[in-house]
Amino acid sequence: MKDWYLRQTPRDRIIVLVVGALSLVGLFYAFVWHPMVTKIDDNRTLINSKRGTLQEMEVLSAELQALRGTGGPAQKNSDLQPYALIDQRIRAAKLGNPDRVEPRGNNGARVQFSEVEFDKLVLVLAELEQYGLTVDTLNISRNPKLEGKVSARINMEKN
Repeated sequence: MKDWYLRQTPRDRIIVLVVGALSLVGLFYAFVWHPMVTKIDDNRTLINSKRGTLQEMEVLSAELQALRGTGGPAQKNSDLQPYALIDQRIRAAKLGNPDRVEPRGNNGARVQFSEVEFDKLVLVLAELEQYGLTVDTLNISRNPKLEGKVSARINMEKN
């Protein structure tokens, strides 16, 4: 290879050197520089995402500590019977019409849904607990055909 190089004209030798140097620069960029810069950018994005999540968690932690200090969220009052209160809160949350809402004794109610959004249902149950109602029994069945929808039977009692 050295003999071949020495047989070339000075102009061709310069071209071979320039092409060799450009090839080395290209290989360095392709196998060292670009992957390193890409990985650094990915790590920065990941760190910023984790930092945002950490800030959200710190805010939620402070809220949780405040709730623990005050004994929980403020109790809400209602003059409605439990079944009427449950029906009112379900309609206010736009859960859809339940299959059944009926009284269960003087201080309780039974609710049945054949299809309801799980996330909204949990929020309504949490709100009803602020009115002094507790979940006595809860049967939930996932609906595999509809994502996020469940069928539910709930028995609630007023404390």
